[in-house]
Formats: sequence, C-alpha cells, structure tokens
Amino acid sequence: MTNKYKLSKYLLVLIFFSHGLLAAKKLPDNFYINYELFQFIKLRNVDIEKTKISSGEIKLEYKSKKNQYDLNVQLRTKNFLKFYGDKSLNSLGAETRSGLLFKTFIINDIKRPKKNIRVVYDRKKDKLQVDYKKKGIEKKFVGNLLDIPTLILQFHFEKSKSKYSFDFTEGKKIRKIEYKKIKNENLKINGKEYITELYEGQIPLAKNSKHYVWLSNGIYRIPIKIRFKMNGGLMVDQNLKKTDLKLKK
Repeated sequence: MTNKYKLSKYLLVLIFFSHGLLAAKKLPDNFYINYELFQFIKLRNVDIEKTKISSGEIKLEYKSKKNQYDLNVQLRTKNFLKFYGDKSLNSLGAETRSGLLFKTFIINDIKRPKKNIRVVYDRKKDKLQVDYKKKGIEKKFVGNLLDIPTLILQFHFEKSKSKYSFDFTEGKKIRKIEYKKIKNENLKINGKEYITELYEGQIPLAKNSKHYVWLSNGIYRIPIKIRFKMNGGLMVDQNLKKTDLKLKK
C-alpha cells in the first residue's frame, strides 16, 4: 500500500456512526462542514503537542433539491502533507431514508490531473463504469455500494449498532471497511466540548489501515475528530473547525 493511497483512504474515507433508537433526522437541504488537518508525533500513547503542525483543511458542502443531492469534498494540503497533493471529490445521486445513493463519483487530482477518475453506477443493472487514464473498465457489484463522500455521511442514516461494515469505491477499487465501538467520550476541540462516541475502523487485510473516529452524539451524526497513523510514527488529526449543523455539546 502506498502512502498516497493511505492519504485518500484515511483523510477522505472518514467514517461515522448513528446512535438513535430510530433512523436519524433528515439532513438539511444545504449545509457545510470544515475540518483542520494537523500532524504530530505520538510516543507511548502520549501526544507530543509541541510537534503539532497545521497541515491543511477539508471542506465538505452538501446541497439537495427534490431528493437529488450534490456533495463536494475539497482537500487542501500544506507543509508535509503537500507532498500528497490537493484533491476535489464530487458525488451526485439520490437522497433516500436509508442513505445517499450515488450515481456519479468524480475524483479530480489537482496535482496530477492524469489520475482523475470518474465512476458511474447503474444500480438497476448492478454495473459500474470506471474511467481512468482514458481507459474504461466495467465492473459488476450487487449490494449497497457507497463512494467516499457518501461514506462520510452514511452513519447519520444508520440505527445504533456496536459494529458496522460497509462496501465503498475509492475510484479504481471496491473496499470493505469495518468499525467497532470503543467507548463514549467527552471531547474538547477548539475550546468547545462535544459528547462523542469513539469507534475504531479498519479495512480487512490492509496493512496499517487502523484509525479512530469520534462521532457527534446528537441529531446529526458527523465526525468531530479522526486520527490515523502514518509510517515513522507521524500522526494526523482531522479536527472539526466549523459547521452550520447544530451539534450536541
């Protein structure tokens, strides 16, 4: 697994969970979520705060009209993470009570446009058309398949469970990701305290894929914080900066 793959997988795969006894409240027609990225060193489970360096941001913008959604995720990097480049992800599809069903998924690699990817999913025929480097590949998939942007919000639509398993496309490949709940935790981010649930996530058989997600325990199930480890002991945190969603504090 390359470091480049890890970045897109861990920074953008960002997975979340639901906690209510019933399905979660419908998402607003328009909202945004902004995150800050930080890198730091962690030794023997102790955060070395003096090494914390601002390394970029992730901006998510959601729009919906007549049950058709448009979801955009912008990744902008700096300092050490600039090596991996900036990316823009777009997901278009249908909004349902059980989640967001993507029809088209596009990844624009700002630094390397030759690596742009476009995925079109025909759910009636269970077929995906993947366009990459001027080549088209057709794949068959039966079941509920997510893309990276819809994976970010899917747990908002889920009922409470101790474990979750999802299939998603990262573009060229289809992956399975699994989560298990660790504990409830009060988390302080940017001077604000949030009631959260901590989950551990992992892609089976993928080396160094373990990561952690702190989910808001409120009406809207979005991540407050995500943490993963890179080679050499470098840690990356994705912390909530600002959103117009009303979160439980």
